Amino acid sequence: MKRIIIGFGIILFIAILVLQCDIPMTKYSVVGVYSNTNYGNKPCCVESPHKPDTLNLKSDGTFSSEFYGEGTYNVNYGILNSEIDLHYEYEMGKAGYYSYFSNKVFEKPKIILNYDLNHYYEKVE
Repeated sequence: MKRIIIGFGIILFIAILVLQCDIPMTKYSVVGVYSNTNYGNKPCCVESPHKPDTLNLKSDGTFSSEFYGEGTYNVNYGILNSEIDLHYEYEMGKAGYYSYFSNKVFEKPKIILNYDLNHYYEKVE
């Protein structure tokens, strides 16, 4: 009986660990349309949108967005997480935004804008 309880505990621990880990992103899983729908929190930084916005990441390394405009992006495909770096121009010159992807099991991929405020772009296409 003790072995069964220990075995069940180990299996439960491994299952929780797997469900909390991010699945590695690939070039084809990054490309797509992302929507910012949870923008209602108090603005924390001016670099992230606090209104409805759609970010379109294209396969040629460019993106378009109503908030950021048009620009280029680079993705660093890591083993545990993938990071994204947006480069765009605005009225004061060149700018950039550095963030990362969250790609959990049974969830759509997200670009995290502010983890503490649960502010992100979620993939819709």
